[in-house]
Amino acid sequence: MITIAAGQSAALVWQAGAVLTGAQVTISPAAGGAAVFGPTAAGLGVSGTTYSLVWQVPSNTPQGSYTAVLSGTSGVTPVEVELPVFVSLLPLYETLAEIKERLKITDTDRDARLARLLASASRSIDKTTSRRFYLDPSPVARVLNPRGRVTVDGDGWHLLTADIGDVDDLAVDIGRAPAWSDVTAQVEAEPTDALEELKPITSLLRISGSWPDGGGQRVRVTARWGWPAVPDEIREATALLTLRLFKRTDSPEGVLGSSEWGVVRVSRQDPDVYALIERYILPGFA
Repeated sequence: MITIAAGQSAALVWQAGAVLTGAQVTISPAAGGAAVFGPTAAGLGVSGTTYSLVWQVPSNTPQGSYTAVLSGTSGVTPVEVELPVFVSLLPLYETLAEIKERLKITDTDRDARLARLLASASRSIDKTTSRRFYLDPSPVARVLNPRGRVTVDGDGWHLLTADIGDVDDLAVDIGRAPAWSDVTAQVEAEPTDALEELKPITSLLRISGSWPDGGGQRVRVTARWGWPAVPDEIREATALLTLRLFKRTDSPEGVLGSSEWGVVRVSRQDPDVYALIERYILPGFA
């Protein structure tokens, strides 16, 4: 099964076993219903009997299991090859293949269930840490009230922000709508070596001048929010939590783990998971 977050793209590959005439792809909910993609041959790549397609999943695609069907004819014989796909509302912090490897599962019968639990575990990590370990696909503008976010030391005035994982298109304005003043050139992202260490920017230093401290003034920050990469501890914690949720749903007392009950907050009842994520827990500013 391929797992992918809504709003992102996935490479789908089918082994048809023959050269197909009129090959096309249709993607539909596994439980039945109208197709969410196709039928179409647009974008379909062919290499011998291998067919591929990059599916850009719309951001409003509901979370769940889908079936991507490659269809065509070999001579006069109709051919259909199915590929299961699970769409998560948000990115996952571990792969389904890794979870199955740890469980020694080789069949595909439980893929959809495991993918749901993996999504639930990833969002539980977000909720417990009050941050997220994936990047916005494109820059997003946030308007911040500087009151309570500004600190001053020998280096100058620092504006504390939520995690910023990419500053290539960073833009910073002060004021309030519709009168904004661009101060991007007067700002330095901190820590200065954070992105090189695959950690997020968490504050903005005003190189000249000061940040407004209330009084109706606001700061508009445009950036890609989140972490530049998923830390190894977060990947491991997500895997452990997914395994525990899976095992709990299989036990007579297992009423905590199923994704049907929504996101389960990680606590010290999961000591190994909590130990891995503890240093990442941060009260949110946003």
